[in-house]
Amino acid sequence: MIGDLVSRWIHPARVIPKRDDSTEDIDAFIDSRALEYATKSDDAFVERALKLGVGSGMVLDVGTRAGLIVLKILWQNENFFSIGVDSSSAMIDRARETAAAWGLGERAFFQVGDARRMRLKTDYFDLVVSDGVFHRFPDPVSVLSEIGRVLKPKGGLLIRDFRRPNRFKMARDIVGQTQSYGNRMRPQIEEALRAAYTPAELRQMLKASQIEGARVVELDEHHVAIEREGMTDPNSWVSVREQYR
Repeated sequence: MIGDLVSRWIHPARVIPKRDDSTEDIDAFIDSRALEYATKSDDAFVERALKLGVGSGMVLDVGTRAGLIVLKILWQNENFFSIGVDSSSAMIDRARETAAAWGLGERAFFQVGDARRMRLKTDYFDLVVSDGVFHRFPDPVSVLSEIGRVLKPKGGLLIRDFRRPNRFKMARDIVGQTQSYGNRMRPQIEEALRAAYTPAELRQMLKASQIEGARVVELDEHHVAIEREGMTDPNSWVSVREQYR
């Protein structure tokens, strides 16, 4: 309790994102993924997701953007199929193009949608992931509740995002993360850091969402995650399908 009070005092108030992705923003984001820092960061997220205890089934990527995270998951594990959801039709187009180029078009599907009201079945997904976009969602508790609805009771969950720097580190971290992701990403980096949540804020939202068994994990100086270990569902259609190969 005292730690949460201190956190509220030393952290600036969130600045809610107001911009939609422009063509320039999309191009800058995609180009940034080829940089060494971004590649290592993406690979670390994928590695963590694959260690959550789920070995096959359906994966949902909420706020998939260009689809690279979920495509890397499928590339490393042929027993997964996936759906990626994003509000940007331009990003979804890029994700579909990448899936086709990687030869994953028959296992990876992408659709435009609202993360608060996804047109997806209840208790359907074995693994839900979301990387670097949680700060962009309006009404994040509704997004978490919707994720809880579509995630199987024993499904795995990994949501990672920036953690909002305190008042003394904000300017330094904007400069540092811009150097890591490239100068063209400066507007998106600054927006993300100013809109990101503190661990204390995430804990409050997670509690309100009523997702059982999940916890907030402070990954490093710059990132925080909501995480839940899961189990492979032996009755999922993907698991059953393996018996007849």
